Amino acid sequence: MSKYLTSLVYTVVGVFVGSLASLAASDKLFNVLTFDWGHALTVSGSLAVLALLHGIAARFQGDPDSARFGRK
Repeated sequence: MSKYLTSLVYTVVGVFVGSLASLAASDKLFNVLTFDWGHALTVSGSLAVLALLHGIAARFQGDPDSARFGRK
């Protein structure tokens, strides 16, 4: 169970941070004061929730110690 939770947390945090960084990088000129944080956090949070649901569904398919779909 510990490997699964580690994999799940790593995946969810990675999706959240990656999407937030990509949204910040896609801004014309990144300025921490004028950046639309509400929109970026909403998008990143939504993607993290989808990654969490994907990881939970993957627990019952494939490798039970991984939060990703794959072979047993």
